[in-house]
Order: sequence, then structure tokens, then C-alpha cells
Amino acid sequence: MKKRKYPILFAFLGLCLYSCDNLEGLNDDTKAYVTPVPEALMSSAQEQYAIFLNNSSVNRNNFRLYVQQWSEVAYPDESRYDMDSRLLGNSNWVLLYRDVLKDLIDAQNKITAAPATGAQAIVVKQNKLAIIEIQIVQVYQTLVDLYGNIPYSEAIKTGVLQPKYDDGLTIYKDLASRLTLAISKLDLTQASFGKADLVYGGNVARWKKYANSIQIRLGMQLSDVDPVLAKTLVETAYTSGAMTSNSDNAIFQYTSVKPHFNPNYESFKSRADYSISSLFTTALNDLTDPRRDFYFDPASKKGGVYVGAPYGFKADVQTVSIFNKALKEINFKGDLFDYAETSFLLADAANRGWAVGSPASTHYTNGITASMKYWGVADADITAYLAQPNVAFATATGSNAKERIAYQMWIAYYNRGFEAWTAYRRLDFPKLVAPSTAVPAAEGKVPVRMVYSHLAPSTNGANYAAASSAIGGDKMTTKLFWDKY
Repeated sequence: MKKRKYPILFAFLGLCLYSCDNLEGLNDDTKAYVTPVPEALMSSAQEQYAIFLNNSSVNRNNFRLYVQQWSEVAYPDESRYDMDSRLLGNSNWVLLYRDVLKDLIDAQNKITAAPATGAQAIVVKQNKLAIIEIQIVQVYQTLVDLYGNIPYSEAIKTGVLQPKYDDGLTIYKDLASRLTLAISKLDLTQASFGKADLVYGGNVARWKKYANSIQIRLGMQLSDVDPVLAKTLVETAYTSGAMTSNSDNAIFQYTSVKPHFNPNYESFKSRADYSISSLFTTALNDLTDPRRDFYFDPASKKGGVYVGAPYGFKADVQTVSIFNKALKEINFKGDLFDYAETSFLLADAANRGWAVGSPASTHYTNGITASMKYWGVADADITAYLAQPNVAFATATGSNAKERIAYQMWIAYYNRGFEAWTAYRRLDFPKLVAPSTAVPAAEGKVPVRMVYSHLAPSTNGANYAAASSAIGGDKMTTKLFWDKY
């Protein structure tokens, strides 16, 4: 596994940390006492977004549980969909608005204000602004996919203490326009951030592929809502050039230097009360999936077999299998977006008859292959797996092509809990069932939405009430606008 040697950049990251309890506080100039450079602000934002996606702390990221890849065995509150005790709506809200978006927007403003002299400097500046804009779009999409209607047009604006919540679909359409414009401004012949970019090291060509993959995802989220716009977004991004191999993956490489190490190293340093869910384990066992030895800990087999824990119930950790210990290594990489996801999204698009270069079966096979290669599966094992009737596209698990694609997405999106949960909500497969122990607020269903911050009713009451009413109630069971079925 590659280890990126970070420069003194991380010394600046401390300048980017500040404290506030709610979105309204983001409008205060909490950095007035320092002058952080835009490169450090962007680096910090990248790290914080990686933490959101990859951290498995019960205080923030329980999406691996919601999608029933993992299961808690000692304290299964989160497996029972308790969002309130740990104030999950607030922790994710604060991290994404305060620690990610505000730093990106501050960096964008500082770069915009700084003069650029000479043709080359002007283009480098343009590349930097476009790269930041791409990240802002992705984070706002994440927020919409979490909550539905959110502060957008008035968010993080000086003097706006109680921002209105904008309609999720309206935000999506604006994000699509912003992303298209940002992609068009990238100049692949010139530089950008260099080492301050902790994802691609300033490689503009790779950012273009990443951005087009984001546009494909955004388009597919709209596929059941506005298929005309969705088709245009996906086909345009495919033609422009999205990810085509694992070398294009957007990876955040953690280090062994505190505090820039894998957040799961900290989360699981002194605890071993998570297992693989029985549903997920059985699914992979039934397919003799060669990723099992990379997903799960081979030393935790029981009688030579991987055994999952019943989801939502307590279990003896000594009787079940656990996730692979590599996932909590101090410098284990964080996956922000990858070629496997791009391929599965294109398979979904092709299945709808859209022009994305190859039939659904080819993109589906590419997705499985990319996932296996990412985890280190041998070529011979990949070939054997793809030849199984329950894996081959025409006969795979699922009653139709959409379900076949969704099922393999669920398997391939292992350790990418948020995107696995998002794909499940949109595609409705596999058929997950809430445990009988689920909290009453779940109404006997698997959550399809994160509740708003508990502070919203008291700090931005009127706008919160309007947003809650508009989406159908501030509940974990309220479907988002793109979740049509």
C-alpha cells in the first residue's frame, strides 16, 4: 500500500480548526485571529470529508450498520437505529458545514481575492478554483443525500444567522450546473495545488475524471425524478471522461502521524464489539466471494467458516466473525470515490438505455472486477467468481437487471457505508428488514434519512419547521425526493 509523505502542510491544519455548535455560528468570523492560507484550508477540508466518509465511530458514521454490512454485538443501539442518544444529526451537520464547507468556501474566497500575474498564473488560479468548486458540489450533494432540504443559498453567508432551507431537487439542479461549469474550467496542461491537494497531488487530469464521476453519480440520483436531465448529465460526463481504472480512484491516504491517521484506528483501538452481519456474511458465503478474506478477519472463522451476528441483537463476540483488522490499521487508506462505483453507476445507466459506451453487463463486470482488484483478489479467483451463475449478469442474484446491479453494488461498497446506504435507498435492493428491536421512531423500517440537528428547532425554528413540513416530517423514515420507490 502506498504511503504518501505529507510535507509541512499538516502544520497548518491546526489553523483551520474552530468551534461552533450549529450552522448559524458558521457565519461568525471565528478565524479573525489567524490568517490561514487557502492551501491549508483545503487540505483540512479534504481530511475532514474523508473522516466523514470513512470513520465508523458510533457518534457519527453508522451507515455500515444501516446497510447491514456490520452489526454491533455488545451495545446494538445504533443497529437499532437510535439516532437521538448520540445526536447523530448534529454531529454530521457540524462536521460537513463547519469543518468541510466553510474551509472550502474560505479557501475559494481567498484564492479569488489574490491577484494572479501572467497567463500561467491565471490558469493555475482557475484550476484551483475549479477543484475547490468540485469539492463543494460533492459535499452539498452529500448533505442533501443525508437530510433532504438544507441551507444552501443562504448557508455560510456573513450576517445570515438563520438561513432558509432550500428544496433538495432545486439544489441538485444548481449543483449540476456548477459542476458542469467547474469541469469546463479545468486546464489539464497547467498545475493546481500541488502537494496541498491530499487526494491527487494537484493532478488536474485526475480531478477531471473524478468530477465527471461525481456528475454521473449526481445524474443517477436524479434518474427516477428527472430522467431527461439525468440522461444528459450522465452521457455528457461519460463522453467527457470519467474514471476508467483503479488508478483514477479518489483516495485519502492516512499517515502514522497523529492526528492524521485512519479514524478507525482510534475508534477500534480498545474495542472489539463489532461483527459482520449474518445477512452480509451469508450473502458472501453463498457466492464463495473471494473478497471475504479481505473484508473479514480470517482468524475469526468458526469451524473454518465465517459466521455473522444477527443484526440488531446482542451476541457473544467469541462466537461470530469480525471485520478484517487491516481496516483499523493506523494508515489504512480512505476511499472517497472509485472506479468500481463509476462502473456500477454506468451499468445502471446502460440498463436504462442511455449511451455510455458499453452494455450494462460490461459495466457490471467492470465494477465487480475493479472492486476485487482494489482489495487484492487474484485474477484467477476473479474469473471463477464472474463465471458463477449467481454472479454472471444474465442470471445473477435479483429478479431483474436493476436488482442484479444493486446486489453487487451492496457487496462492492463494503467499508463505504454512506454510499452503500445511499445506493440501497435509491435502488431498494437487497431487501433489508429492520430488526424487531428497532427503536419506535424507525416505525419498523430501515432508516432512509438522517434527522436534522437537534439544535435546529431552537436556533432556526421557523426555517426548520418549514423544511420539516416540506419534506414530510423530520423523521428517519421520510424518503428524500430522489427515493421514489
